[in-house]
Amino acid sequence: MIIFQPERILLKKQIKKHSHHIIGDVLDVGCGSFDRYSELFSFKKYLKMDIDENNNPDVVGSANNIPLPDNAVDSIVCTQVLGDIWDLKKAFSEFFRVLKPGGKVLATESLMAAMHDEPHDFWRFTNYSLERFFQEAGFRVLESERRGGFFSSNAQNIIRYLIDRLDLYDSFLGKILRYPLIFFGRMMMFIDNLDKSKAGGRQTMGWCIVAVK
Repeated sequence: MIIFQPERILLKKQIKKHSHHIIGDVLDVGCGSFDRYSELFSFKKYLKMDIDENNNPDVVGSANNIPLPDNAVDSIVCTQVLGDIWDLKKAFSEFFRVLKPGGKVLATESLMAAMHDEPHDFWRFTNYSLERFFQEAGFRVLESERRGGFFSSNAQNIIRYLIDRLDLYDSFLGKILRYPLIFFGRMMMFIDNLDKSKAGGRQTMGWCIVAVK
């Protein structure tokens, strides 16, 4: 059963907005068990990489040890993966190594999110930390955009709590609450669009960064 979550809606919308940066031979780092975003990009070849071979990736490997030669791909997509990597400097160095000159990375990460993938959930990020990691690896940051604000962030936290606390994915209660949660989540996202305050922006869910080699 699918339960509405503002984070997923806003994340896909944000990736689509910046999808024009991703072209040519693309490496999806940490693709997971199914393909979420490749349909958003125009590409020549799309390589899915994951550390778990049971997810049937095209390439088995981790972000800090990518089994590809130097200058191998035109673009890298890395969505909601960096927080699960302990050696971040090595990961950013690997991104730089396998990208062709002029190649781009589209990366998203969280500032506010429930714990997940335990015990491999290590980090949360501000835009300043993400930008600095990219810059210290040799990249130039082209785009840095927040995702959501105070109202959608809190809606996400409440819905995620209810999913975990009440086991909404696998219970009859999930069917009952499904549509009320859609209304609640979309209402809070709408209010976020009206709130242009600095205070609201500081309560963002996370960030999208586009950087070029």
